[in-house]
Amino acid sequence: MIENYRVDEFGVIHQIDFEPIAYDEEYISYYEKKSDRTIKLGYQRMGWILGLTGRIPDSVLEIGYGTGTFVEAAQITGVGRCAGFDIAEFPLPDGVNFVSWDESLHSFWDLVAMFDVLEHIPDLSFLGQLQTNHVAIAVPYCRWNELGDDWFRAWRMLLPNEHLHHFDDESLIATMEHFGFECLNVNTFEDGIRLRDGETGPNILSAFFRKTPESHPR
Repeated sequence: MIENYRVDEFGVIHQIDFEPIAYDEEYISYYEKKSDRTIKLGYQRMGWILGLTGRIPDSVLEIGYGTGTFVEAAQITGVGRCAGFDIAEFPLPDGVNFVSWDESLHSFWDLVAMFDVLEHIPDLSFLGQLQTNHVAIAVPYCRWNELGDDWFRAWRMLLPNEHLHHFDDESLIATMEHFGFECLNVNTFEDGIRLRDGETGPNILSAFFRKTPESHPR
């Protein structure tokens, strides 16, 4: 493993010493410039969830909603209660509520979505506090186990101080199991939109989880 990184008992790679970057309007502006792609992703993600569950969620919380394209797709689909939390109160569609971090963790949600978010949050123990039936996640697909240190060092998604944790399918599933969630689906469907010219996948790992009965909040 390269300097300043460690592998935990689940196989997740963590940056050891870090100074988190600022997630502000300048950061979000990068994604606003890619609005066509993010709008497509919002609907694609919602379709994936509907296909897995066979129903419209009763409520959706998106943690790290950014430009709000997924939570807007959820609202248009007919989700009755939609909310978002982010590091700053970025604009949200009409009818979608901004909630605090405490409310995110202490309110019950049918679905919690975290797309391109989990790798940024310093302390992952919050996963054990989520009050939800389901969790949908997308993270960069780390292939260190397969390709080794040289690949990891040159990986464009390494991004020190921004991406603090790195997952492959096995380590993400093991982490979520530790916090009381079982995996229902894992795939790389977002690569169809997100791969760059000349790039080969897998690049983005998507996974859908259900709260296990023994750890369910209700």
